[in-house]
Amino acid sequence: MRKLVSTTALIAALGLAACATTTDAPAAPATPVAAAPAAAAATPAPAAAATPAPNTQAVSRVVDLGQGVSMLMGQGGNLGLSVGGDGVFMIDDQYATNAAANLAKIEELAKGKPKYLVNTHWHGDHAGGNEVFAKAGATVFASDAVRKRLSGEVKSVSRQGTVTPPSPKEAWPVVTFVNGVDFHLNGQTIRAIRAPLPAHTDGDVFVYFVEADVLHLGDTYMKDRYPFVDTGSGGTQAGFIAALKKALEIAKPTTKIIPGHGELATRADVEAALAMHEGARAAVEAQIKAGKTLEQTVAAKPLAQWTPRFGGQGSFITDDAYVTVIYNELKK
Repeated sequence: MRKLVSTTALIAALGLAACATTTDAPAAPATPVAAAPAAAAATPAPAAAATPAPNTQAVSRVVDLGQGVSMLMGQGGNLGLSVGGDGVFMIDDQYATNAAANLAKIEELAKGKPKYLVNTHWHGDHAGGNEVFAKAGATVFASDAVRKRLSGEVKSVSRQGTVTPPSPKEAWPVVTFVNGVDFHLNGQTIRAIRAPLPAHTDGDVFVYFVEADVLHLGDTYMKDRYPFVDTGSGGTQAGFIAALKKALEIAKPTTKIIPGHGELATRADVEAALAMHEGARAAVEAQIKAGKTLEQTVAAKPLAQWTPRFGGQGSFITDDAYVTVIYNELKK
């Protein structure tokens, strides 16, 4: 049996990887100095530290959520982790470019390689590390739509209009499900639940740790941000509303909620997001009923009351982009 590693030990080992900064020493007073002999060699300046390539660094923060469950944060989507006598269970694995670093970090902390890995959806900032983790021995689980998109069986069109190429075969989930699947590991009932409608994508999955009362929502919920409705992967704005209603059926007032991106959230945060999604849909629909064009609707700023919270720092989807998605969906 593997030795159980406490999440307190995980926190101590992982911590927040602070970026080292160098501060120049104060300049000496201006005093006349004799010229140095011509033969004296100038002291070379220290070489500047190399900047890491984007999305190559391992996770840098861990949030202890109790009962061996943690949220790991860094580059890419938030990860879920369960460590215990039955092995290491993971939710998502971030990018292909930092997968090896993440694997090494998690193995160091958990004293074992992940055995089980669930993808919340197919995007590269959440499932890009599948190949590395699968080759290290993890069994990858996901909804049937995730395998279809990673394999190229179903094409995915990027926001730039290009077709995303298939992932290597080793990255494809080997166990898929339509509605959901339960795991019984590390003293937890771990419930993978399919979102009721296509939302962020057509393959979104929630993962609920029943006993620990922790719910990972993938990118159906990004804390205090307008959503990315990936229409090229079958996503819909109506699906976000359905997804968060389903999440609120699961969540209790005490539930700790892991968003796809952003800090740990509460049920109240998800309720606020649902109210925004429903209000945004109603506001855009009112513009359509008034006969406004897309350009006129965008110019009217119908989401102005929500933008201070959901369009601020960390949000890469603007209010105009979200209005456009809702307008086009309602006009179909």
